[in-house]
Amino acid sequence: MISLLIKAVLMVQLASATRNIYSPLYRTYDLVPQGICKSRRIPIFDNILTQSNPIQLSNAERGAIFWQSWNSSSFKKFADCKFYLQAPPRMGLYLTVTKAQLRKNSQGVCIDSIVVKNSNEKKFLFCETEEYKTPRVYSDDRGQMRITINLDSTLPLPYLNSTLEVQFVVTVKRDCDTEGFEPCEEDEDDSCIGKGFFHDGIVNCPKCSDEKSCTDDSEQVPIVNPSNVLLSAIISLFATMIIFGGCLWCVYRYRNSLITCTSHGAAARSNRGETMAAVEQMHVELPSSPGSDIRPTAPPADDKDFPPSYDSLFPTGSSDR
Repeated sequence: MISLLIKAVLMVQLASATRNIYSPLYRTYDLVPQGICKSRRIPIFDNILTQSNPIQLSNAERGAIFWQSWNSSSFKKFADCKFYLQAPPRMGLYLTVTKAQLRKNSQGVCIDSIVVKNSNEKKFLFCETEEYKTPRVYSDDRGQMRITINLDSTLPLPYLNSTLEVQFVVTVKRDCDTEGFEPCEEDEDDSCIGKGFFHDGIVNCPKCSDEKSCTDDSEQVPIVNPSNVLLSAIISLFATMIIFGGCLWCVYRYRNSLITCTSHGAAARSNRGETMAAVEQMHVELPSSPGSDIRPTAPPADDKDFPPSYDSLFPTGSSDR
């Protein structure tokens, strides 16, 4: 408990130090405390209450840093967050992901995610920065971006002291015909940012051109095309309907066959009962018929062939005298 309290104090001090370091070139936004991202709400009201007014970056010589960290308890109260960024007219934006400490599953698929959407409807999804030596940098010439942060609050963090963290740096870019601005990309006339952003230890430009201590190993991972997702959903729906219909048909056929077998069995039992009743009736009626009293008779006693008598076989001696 004491260690968690110490870590919380250190995190607060680190956040405070971060704000002091970035000032005055950067304005820091804490996503949840400043209401950019809300706590969990009733889903039916999410679309109504989601912030629709973009965050205006009106000063081209001052950047913005968006930061938020969640522990094993606070992330459960976090609702999916969506906010918009807007540059001054005829200017663009660079968005650098300096920190993305979110979760992946064992297959490498993002459990939590950050989605960056440009004004041309192109989207990019990612969930970590540790595997890249250079921060991800996204650019939009029209100066309009939408950031979406999704956290899966149904899955607990692996450890009690685990944290999730995101941090973005947003810089306004403009045409290079203005004094006090230098180009991020040599072949782009509208890629200039304020000179103060160069060599300040924070990556603002693609390919790390404003700093000396990083290499170009970053990679952007586009999201699957939404139309393909919709097509897959429709195909899955039809497949589910076909499978469900097949199951209903099998149940219907089985029920009919069961009823048929039951009716046949009942008919057979009925016929068998009627036959047995008829036989019993015959057995009952046979003794009552006149000629039914028939008994086996032995041959008459006169017809029997008895053995010869003793006198006939052995005559007595009186006859000899």
